[in-house]
Amino acid sequence: MRMAMHYIGENYRDQIRLEELASLTGMTPNSFCRYFKSQIGKTLFQFLIEMRVKTACNLLLENKQTIKQICFESGFQNFSSFHKYFKNITGTTPLNYQKSKT
Repeated sequence: MRMAMHYIGENYRDQIRLEELASLTGMTPNSFCRYFKSQIGKTLFQFLIEMRVKTACNLLLENKQTIKQICFESGFQNFSSFHKYFKNITGTTPLNYQKSKT
C-alpha cells in the first residue's frame, strides 16, 4: 500500500489509471480496489477527489491563480467537475470559499 500511496501522492494531478496502480502492487484491479477500500475506508475515486479538493483549497488560500487555473493545477480535468466536487465536499463554491477565507 505504501508504494501505491506514494504513486498517488506524486501523480494525483495527472490521470491515474487503476490498472497501473494495481500492477504496481501486483494485484488485479478488482483486488486492488477492495484492498484500498479496506485499508483507507474510501474508494480510490473518493480518495483522489478529496485529495484534489484539499489541494484546491490550499491553492485558493494563496490567491495567486484564477479558479480555473487552480482547477487544473489540482488535478481536475474539467471545470464543471471541479466545481461540482468542490461544492459537494466543502459545501460552498470555490469562489465563496476563497472569499470567506481571505
